[in-house]
Amino acid sequence: MSVVIITYARPHFVGECLRHLAALRTAPHEVLVVDASPDPRTRTLVSEDFPDVRYLRNDLGPGTMPESRQIGLLQATGDVVAFIDDDAYVDPDWLDELVRPYADPSVGGVGGRASNGIDGEESRGLDLIGRFLPDGRLTGYFGADPGRSIDVDHLLGANMSFRRSTLLALGGIRGNYPGTCLCEESDISLRVRRSGHRLVFAPTAVVRHVAAPYQTGGQRFDRRYLYYARRNHVVLLARVFGFRAPVLRRYVLTALREQRDYLRTTYRLVRGRPDHEGVVPSRRRRLTAPVVLTRSLVEVVGLGAGFPAALVARRRDRAEGVSTP
Repeated sequence: MSVVIITYARPHFVGECLRHLAALRTAPHEVLVVDASPDPRTRTLVSEDFPDVRYLRNDLGPGTMPESRQIGLLQATGDVVAFIDDDAYVDPDWLDELVRPYADPSVGGVGGRASNGIDGEESRGLDLIGRFLPDGRLTGYFGADPGRSIDVDHLLGANMSFRRSTLLALGGIRGNYPGTCLCEESDISLRVRRSGHRLVFAPTAVVRHVAAPYQTGGQRFDRRYLYYARRNHVVLLARVFGFRAPVLRRYVLTALREQRDYLRTTYRLVRGRPDHEGVVPSRRRRLTAPVVLTRSLVEVVGLGAGFPAALVARRRDRAEGVSTP
């Protein structure tokens, strides 16, 4: 197995990630670090403290996680390529548990559990781990532990692996998921599933996901995050299923209904009307309610931006010989 770590200006986390990989009970065939930052500290760390690790550059800069994965994929030599984030620290048995499902030739990808240190996460969403819903939404719950390996529709980018031959046959890992790079790992997963391969979630292949701060600007779940969540999701569905796919229409309609509900809630709060349980909003809640309007505007703009972005992405796919529906 080849292990690819993608990073941007987080040398401390890269070092900790590599130390955990060095403590695996079974060593990987190779470890590659793909760095998209001009900061030289990660290169220095790898060359001085981890000389057996291959250091690779992604000169495209921030917001290019899938491009970093593609660089790692093309340089990897293992039959299976695992991708982990720099803030994902593997358990000692991680590699053994991750490769076990590949004994079945129908398996094209295997992902593991990400422990986020949240109380109750092991039992939350057990029937919704990694699902692709009829309305186009994707579920997570990758911190859950169903007690056995299960088939899923998509994997978590911080802890996932694929047969190298499968990814190369599909044209590799596609970019054009900028910003916070949301949905880029779902693109890989859904394409592997549509090619007829199984995806397996192995809960015993555990990483501790410490969720390091973004070094590319913004914070998790801020307005920038929300914009790219909507924009990239439209791009994902249009690229994998096509513009005319019913699932794309269902996703957009579902998203617009959510914004309508946000606006109704905002109106109720501003007017000081009680909720369905009869609770009257506090003065502070009434004053801060208009913030929801900004959130809704950002999400709607993101939805709209997704369509021209998807058109450009599909044209690039065809130019690069990647089949599009």
